[in-house]
Amino acid sequence: MRLEQLYIFCKTVETGSVRKAGEALYTSPQNASKAIRQLETEWNTTLFHRSRTGMQLTAEGEQAYSMVQKILDDVESLNQYFHIPSHGSTFLTSVSIISCSALEVLVTSICNSLLPCYTNIHLEIDKKGSVQIRDYLLSLRKTDEISEIILTNEIADYMDLYKKKLSSLYHCFFLYEDELCLQVPKNDPLAKYEYIPLDVLVNLPLLLYSATPKQKTQSELLLQEMGYELKNVSRTASIETCSQIAMNLHKYCFVGYPSVEFRPMANVTYIPLEKTISSTEIILLKKGIRKEPFINAFFDLIDSYFGLKRLW
Repeated sequence: MRLEQLYIFCKTVETGSVRKAGEALYTSPQNASKAIRQLETEWNTTLFHRSRTGMQLTAEGEQAYSMVQKILDDVESLNQYFHIPSHGSTFLTSVSIISCSALEVLVTSICNSLLPCYTNIHLEIDKKGSVQIRDYLLSLRKTDEISEIILTNEIADYMDLYKKKLSSLYHCFFLYEDELCLQVPKNDPLAKYEYIPLDVLVNLPLLLYSATPKQKTQSELLLQEMGYELKNVSRTASIETCSQIAMNLHKYCFVGYPSVEFRPMANVTYIPLEKTISSTEIILLKKGIRKEPFINAFFDLIDSYFGLKRLW
């Protein structure tokens, strides 16, 4: 139970609508509806009778409303005593961000730098693997609750499918494109190759990054579709040290180029595969929230980091 949920509950009672409650508290109807459902789940009750004409309190809802009003009155008294602005006028806005892969560190860093300046933000960062995010995005429906921002990478061949599926839900912005390469020690016989044949990969000892190590990575799945089943793969959830661990274990690993330039390693070379396999780093922005100050500030820092012009 969070304080903003209680404000939403009371405002819904007063206005008879989660939409009007959201408007009054500068949050979306989806966030307001979600807050009510979370309270009902946590308290194991039904707070409202819902109908086309509005929302009416149940008997337990009436009891809860009476008790919550007392809580918020006490909070207001505390705020006045310590000269803190009322939460009723500076309502906490929920922002949900999903990120994966190399972008996790960037997202966390940006959010940590912004939060001291945006104390009215309740932020949730959900870190998933790229395959998990792909499955999540392709299963979304218009009626689902969706995150405000998603940063992920996707095999470039699938981008048209993404755009077609998500065009009604998200604005899609391209950040940069990586070409899949094999990290090879400079003294290794493979370092003489201009391109790595795909059939050579099949039996190589590989260490790959995956946020969910029990699942195959996007690279493995794509190579499998091409008829190349990698037989000697282990995985780690530590993206920051994957390349170094691979070196220490005398294994090879896949890296994206040019993103490898962000953290280059000495004594290795990066060799592309004989068939170009590229992934696209993308950021998805939920439609209808461009006026949110925190979102604007977040995108400004993304723009600055990648040296881009304003994304919108």
